[in-house]
Amino acid sequence: MRVGGRRVDGLLAAAIGLRAAYGLAMLPLIPLLIVSHPLLLTLLSGSTVAEVAVGAQVRLGAISWPVAVLAGVPVWVLTDWLYWAAGRRWGDLALRRLSRRGRGDPAKAERRVERAERAAYRFGPAGAVLAPFLPLPGPLVYAATGTAGMRLPVFLALDLLGRLLSSLLVVTLGFTVGRQAAELLELGRQYALVTTLVLLAVVVAVHVVRRRRA
Repeated sequence: MRVGGRRVDGLLAAAIGLRAAYGLAMLPLIPLLIVSHPLLLTLLSGSTVAEVAVGAQVRLGAISWPVAVLAGVPVWVLTDWLYWAAGRRWGDLALRRLSRRGRGDPAKAERRVERAERAAYRFGPAGAVLAPFLPLPGPLVYAATGTAGMRLPVFLALDLLGRLLSSLLVVTLGFTVGRQAAELLELGRQYALVTTLVLLAVVVAVHVVRRRRA
């Protein structure tokens, strides 16, 4: 029984690690696709910047509102539950592992855990909806909902609602900014290669620093 449990723990930890790696892998695509294929970028990454660009495309009549709002939701809803599962399965240990991942100060990590727990109990089920808007890492909030005992169907429904509201807000921002956003994105496209190389250099540097600290 314990062997099976360890296998599940290993698969869950690997899935969370792959989700983090996927997020990093998407960073170089942002400057490359933000102007030419903002909708594809939104589908792949759920990036806030991409959603702003999609909102600008709505203003220009290139994309419809429903498509723009829904595009960035699946990539989040399909993976947010992993953090809920970590909280449900590992309890407070999941919060501490997630808060310390990539961060060197244990005291600050502990304060983040305490804030996430307070948010989970203060907002209750609404915490899963408000996670994209709270000044806390989303994975911590989702793990806290799992720790608090929220059932998976409830979490999925509330997470979907929160992601839809967040997407609607960001796309509306892009729509409001409109042509100015398109002009800024076009300027960014001209420097896409340089930006991509800089992002790659930053990612590599952060990885090296973390390995040395470890």
